Amino acid sequence: MSRIYAVEYRYVTDRDEEMAGVRPSHRAFNAGLAEEGRLLAAGPYAGGHDALIIVRADDEAGALALLEDDPFNQAGFIAERIPREWSPVIGRLA
Repeated sequence: MSRIYAVEYRYVTDRDEEMAGVRPSHRAFNAGLAEEGRLLAAGPYAGGHDALIIVRADDEAGALALLEDDPFNQAGFIAERIPREWSPVIGRLA
């Protein structure tokens, strides 16, 4: 049974211009996962150097594996990915 995981992306901070060029493919990748029902929400924090991605996976390793082919990850723009199981109790994801 899949669970919900919040995966925090901590981006490198010195490659903003390069990231802008890859952003359309990053967003298309995320949109594909959303269409499959595996990505529930994604977006940057204010300030733009970190982001939160909410996914369905069996475990933390599965959450990271799901995002492995993210173009931002493949291009080395993510300094750290932190997965945490999340248990929403109120709202649409509960």
